[in-house]
Amino acid sequence: MNPDIPQEVRIVNAIAEQLFDVWPVSIVMIDLEDRIWRVNKQMSDELQLDTDILGKSVFDLLEVVQDKQNVLPRYLQELHEGCQRIIPLSSNCFIYEQKRHISFLIQGALIGVYEEERLVRIVLYYRNVLEERTQKRLLNIALSRTQIFQWSYDLERNLMIIDPRYFEYLGIPTRDYTLTPEEFAYLIHPDDRQSVFDALTLQLDGNLYEAPVEYRLRRDDGSWEWFEAQSTYVGQLKEAPYRIVGICMSTQKYKDTEDCLNEALRKARHSDELKSIFLANMSHEIRTPLNAIVGFSSLLAHGDSDLTKDDIIEFTSLIEKNSQLLMVLISDILDLSKIESNTMEFNFCNISLHQVLNEIGSAQRMNMKKGVELLLDLPGQEITIATDPTRLSQIINNLVNNAIKFTSEGNIRIGYRPATSNRVKIFVEDTGTGMAKEVIEHIFDRFYKGDAFKQGTGLGLAICRTIAERFKGKIEVASTPGKGTRFTIILPLKVEE
Repeated sequence: MNPDIPQEVRIVNAIAEQLFDVWPVSIVMIDLEDRIWRVNKQMSDELQLDTDILGKSVFDLLEVVQDKQNVLPRYLQELHEGCQRIIPLSSNCFIYEQKRHISFLIQGALIGVYEEERLVRIVLYYRNVLEERTQKRLLNIALSRTQIFQWSYDLERNLMIIDPRYFEYLGIPTRDYTLTPEEFAYLIHPDDRQSVFDALTLQLDGNLYEAPVEYRLRRDDGSWEWFEAQSTYVGQLKEAPYRIVGICMSTQKYKDTEDCLNEALRKARHSDELKSIFLANMSHEIRTPLNAIVGFSSLLAHGDSDLTKDDIIEFTSLIEKNSQLLMVLISDILDLSKIESNTMEFNFCNISLHQVLNEIGSAQRMNMKKGVELLLDLPGQEITIATDPTRLSQIINNLVNNAIKFTSEGNIRIGYRPATSNRVKIFVEDTGTGMAKEVIEHIFDRFYKGDAFKQGTGLGLAICRTIAERFKGKIEVASTPGKGTRFTIILPLKVEE
């Protein structure tokens, strides 16, 4: 111990000596001739250095590679010339040990050590950030493909610090990727604010709350999007946590999927209920025409002498009418089966709508009730359409038959008009009883009957809609209770088979 050195200096030197080898930072001291003067244990262990490296040229041992170039000679030269006193190393900087070819990413600096404004040593210090950067890059890659965002709450500044992608995703402006509690509250749906801030308050009070919290956030266009957040805190300073950290993620697509599945489940249950009703009613629907056919056929077959010519004509008419009704029932059931199995056949060709509607009008006039007139409303210029004439006639006839059921006086009008240059509107309009709004909402559902007392399977309109969609078209309906109903079929003039 040198008695000429003041005690304070000796204490400082002792502290520095002890800290030199325990710091979690690699340090190499370089003399003015660019030779290694001293290294600490951290650096020696990391680079597996030999014990006899002291006094050797640093250029024979190390390289500092930045942007693919060894910048160590240039940086040492700048420090020697006094151009700079501290040179920070960039984020893309490597240390490279030449003998064993050890290399890794580093973060650190080169510092000139001065004594009375005279450079006496140069220190290179750094820490290995390879694993840290690797984990960060992997996390960023993973998060960039998701709608998951990191955030933290700075208690000192009373600010939420959020992943920049969060603001970009929501389309909301930001100053420095931070939000005050008031700004964050404005983004949250009013119905969800209480639950979010209750959870945050628990964390601020030092009560660990790690359960997920669901809430809706306002996007830049004013729409709401579902999110889920989870948080914890890092350390505790007295009663309060030191910092709260967490993640939040958009769950809107999961909510949408859940809504779709619930809607599909609701429809499946509804369809199942309607099928059960359909099967229960089917015996009645089929038995009614069958009883008429069998009964009147039996009367005719026994040749009762009391039967007049008018009776025979009436019975024959009733047999024919009920036979047609039974055929319609069976046809609907078979069509439903074809739709379910996707085997319904279509044969497309060019047809004149004038011809189709004239043929339907001629046939349907025979089915009109007394006091109901069938009118044709055709444009002056004839339109040709590429479609399946049989299936198109099936749709129109079905709509006319429905109109006949619900129209006791007035008229039923069928016709068409060009909608656009490549589409046409075919309509069936009646002056019948009309339909309420709640009936219109389900009128195209399978097995649904707007009037349970009218004959039918509740399949006709559902089949019509399926056929129209196969034609790349659609069916619309407008109705006023007590005034009538108008069905409109909108079809393209040509559809690919």
